[in-house]
Amino acid sequence: MQDTVHEVPIAIIGCGASGTLLAWNLARRYGIRATVIDAARQPALGLAYATPCMSHLLNVRSSGMSTVDGEPDHFIDWLRRNIDPHSSPDDFAPRAIFGRYLSSLHNEAAPLHHHAEVLSCRADNGRYRLALSDGATLRARQVVLATGNFDPPPLPAVDPAAGRDGIYHHNAWDHAFYETVDPQAAIVLIGTGLTTVDVIMRLRDAGHRGPLTALSRRGWFPTRHADTPLPKHDRPAVGSDAPPTARAYLAAFRKTLKHGVALLPAIDSLRATSNDLWLRLPPIEQKRFRRHLQRRWDILRHRMAPSVADQIDAMRAAGRLRIVNGHVNRIAVHDGQARIVYRAGDRETTLLADHVVNCTGPDQNYRRVASPLLRDLMDRHLIAPGPLGNGLSCDAEGRLCDGIFAVGPARLGTLFESIAIPEIRAQTAALADRLARA
Repeated sequence: MQDTVHEVPIAIIGCGASGTLLAWNLARRYGIRATVIDAARQPALGLAYATPCMSHLLNVRSSGMSTVDGEPDHFIDWLRRNIDPHSSPDDFAPRAIFGRYLSSLHNEAAPLHHHAEVLSCRADNGRYRLALSDGATLRARQVVLATGNFDPPPLPAVDPAAGRDGIYHHNAWDHAFYETVDPQAAIVLIGTGLTTVDVIMRLRDAGHRGPLTALSRRGWFPTRHADTPLPKHDRPAVGSDAPPTARAYLAAFRKTLKHGVALLPAIDSLRATSNDLWLRLPPIEQKRFRRHLQRRWDILRHRMAPSVADQIDAMRAAGRLRIVNGHVNRIAVHDGQARIVYRAGDRETTLLADHVVNCTGPDQNYRRVASPLLRDLMDRHLIAPGPLGNGLSCDAEGRLCDGIFAVGPARLGTLFESIAIPEIRAQTAALADRLARA
């Protein structure tokens, strides 16, 4: 155990993409060497970019993946210098390669790195005292939560024996599962979003050839990207003059489509204004959007690379992947297999499988995620969930309270978009300015 209290100006909790880009902006633009705290063995990668699977491609073309404000070709230039001199801006690069890019930025920033978990954060004479899992204590003037994504929310009524027996897999990113799964095992995937796509691709690369079933309420897979970049629509499909209701936004969007704008360019035209439109909505309208339109938006906004979509289509055509609509009621163990009972309409139906994988995506309810730090901060009323119960409540600068800020997914308590590189790029640049001024 260490008794020394280390004084640091800025403590960044989390060293995935958000924490790395903040540390890099502070170092490059202001010469400030931040301290990052993260128990991960490999800094900079986070959940998305730590994948070893080269079939996990970015769901944005390389031209849209620069991490540097004002330098749109930063990633492309890095690719051409370090990976392939013929890299095209229109390519969908492997996420593992983007992870190497982030690692290079981490190395440039060279932050002080504590390989530990932060257990608590206490106010201490205008600073914050951080207790770490390795026994160390840091005292920081400013603290940034860059905690990234957490495990998915729990599924209803899962028999604990299913987890103990290695039948139910709560974490779709558990490397051991892919290394040991029987190639002919029957697997049920709960969800049909991008996490499900990732699991399918990794199972395929691991040599799995058994039957796959994807179960979700609507059975909607993400839309595929066009094979070539689509022409841009210059005006937002929903203007700032639209009344602040979900219904009015939908009507304005449909009106744009009726004027001849294609669906996907219309979606893309909202990229720069979606957060502003969201913040104009009162909470009751935000709830209405979440309930009726969110999933439709997600499948159009978060797309598959064309080559990935081709493989998904081929597996469905060959009968190796089937889609089932329904809501999971319970998962039990029966004769060494998973027994998944789901409701479709007014009828209960049962599926049997060798494995069940939770692919429902990261949990945004920060009251229940496995983070002693977040629980401690909430118990002390230093932070609070967003108005709809997800993410954290913050102001336009990401400020949670005096001296504590959030960047990345945690801002989804207030914002509509806060997980993709364009948002994180802008947030980390602006927050670096704010922290440097202080």
